[in-house]
Amino acid sequence: MDNRKSRDKGDKQIIDLNHYRKERDEERRREYERVLFNRILGVYSYAEISGKSSLNHVEVLDVSFSGLRFREDKPELPLRVGQKIALRFYFTPSSYLRVVLNVKRVTKFQEEDRSGYDYGCEMDTDTKSSEVLKAFVGFMYKYAETACNDQNPPPNFY
Repeated sequence: MDNRKSRDKGDKQIIDLNHYRKERDEERRREYERVLFNRILGVYSYAEISGKSSLNHVEVLDVSFSGLRFREDKPELPLRVGQKIALRFYFTPSSYLRVVLNVKRVTKFQEEDRSGYDYGCEMDTDTKSSEVLKAFVGFMYKYAETACNDQNPPPNFY
């Protein structure tokens, strides 16, 4: 039976609108995440290799209250399951939120012009930044629930 439908006592099919609302809200949240993380915020991994420090841009694919998934193109040193890392979420050119993560899953990806790794990570809840990120994720969920769709958006709004 389709999980979007339920049956009443008369054996008539009733469509569960809550299922459709949840799907719409989830898609809106993911769209907002993509715009936010890929066009407004800068998210970088910080590494020290051979005494040199470097910031490497990462693409955030999904974020939740417990963790996030990100992609890194052609990393010099791929991360390993069990490794603890810190990402920097730059809100301005000179200030960032340091988020500590535990790598839980590593998957290689290959696309037509890109290759690298997808990482599934769990947030380290012992840091102050985890509460900030949880509040931020809470905002994104509330945004998805209340935002309206513009059928005629202005060009190049962001």
